[in-house]
Amino acid sequence: MPIEKTTSRKITEYVDYLIGKRLRPKTINCYLNSICQFYHYLSEEEGTPIVNPVKKPNIMKLPRTLPKHLNDERIEIFFMNLKGCRDRAMFTLMLRCGLRVEEVANLSLGNIDLKRRMLFIQDGRGQRIGSSISVTTPFMPSWSTSG
Repeated sequence: MPIEKTTSRKITEYVDYLIGKRLRPKTINCYLNSICQFYHYLSEEEGTPIVNPVKKPNIMKLPRTLPKHLNDERIEIFFMNLKGCRDRAMFTLMLRCGLRVEEVANLSLGNIDLKRRMLFIQDGRGQRIGSSISVTTPFMPSWSTSG
C-alpha cells in the first residue's frame, strides 16, 4: 500500500493484526511510534505534504504496574545505610505513618508536641492537620538525644 493512502483505519487494522500475534501493548506502541516518526520525518524533513495516519486512539493504553514494596530484610539494609538520626527519623515517619516526602520535608521541631504525642503536619495548602505518633518507636530515643 502506498504511504500516501495509509489511513487511521488501516493503522487500526494493523494494531489488530499485532494483537493477534500476541504482542504486548508496549511493543505495539513502539511499532506505532516508529510509523508516527516516519511520517513526521516525511512531513518535516522532506517537506512531503502528508497526513500522519497514527492517531491517539491507535495508541494502546499500558497497564499501570503497582509499586514494588520492600521486604523487611531490604528495609533493614536501607536503614543501616542511612547516615544520621535525622534521615532515619524522616524515613521512619514516611514508612510507619504514611507521610509524603513533601510533608516530611516541611516538618520542623515546632511541629512536634512530645507531651501530647502529636506531630502536626501541614498539607499541600499550608493547612495544619494533626497526626498522632507513638513516642516509643525505635527512632525516637536516638533522634531526640543526638543530632
